[in-house]
Amino acid sequence: MRRFRRGKNDQAAEQPPLALQVSINEAKDLIEVLRHAQTQIVELTRDADQELVARAGGSDLIASIYARIGLTVVQGRDAVPILVTEIGQVEAAVLNLESYEGHEVVLCLGYALLQNLESRKSSWRSPTLVDGIWAITNETGESANGATAPSIT
Repeated sequence: MRRFRRGKNDQAAEQPPLALQVSINEAKDLIEVLRHAQTQIVELTRDADQELVARAGGSDLIASIYARIGLTVVQGRDAVPILVTEIGQVEAAVLNLESYEGHEVVLCLGYALLQNLESRKSSWRSPTLVDGIWAITNETGESANGATAPSIT
């Protein structure tokens, strides 16, 4: 039987991503920004490849955040994880809103969310997969409390 050696890339792939904690209301605001950006992109790029447009608009992230909010509520938690790799999608959505004449209120909301996420850069955590959905838990598996889950509410 042949054995495979683990390389550095295999070990990195096994490590969970880093995430920021956001409140449920902040997660809902992120969805609003992503959804509005998606709508603007679709309206202005009707002739483009719709799969590419969907990825650029962050529609896959919308579904993921909804799932995380649902898990957060069901388990009595108050912190929703946003992965470090997803922050770029949020930035792209805000830039798309600016470029494609998105609603000013949603654009301002997007910039405020990005500023809040930026200010929390030092508090990245490793999320846990729960039934295939990313969640924030502390070392004992209990939910994070309000003191460790900053909110803009």
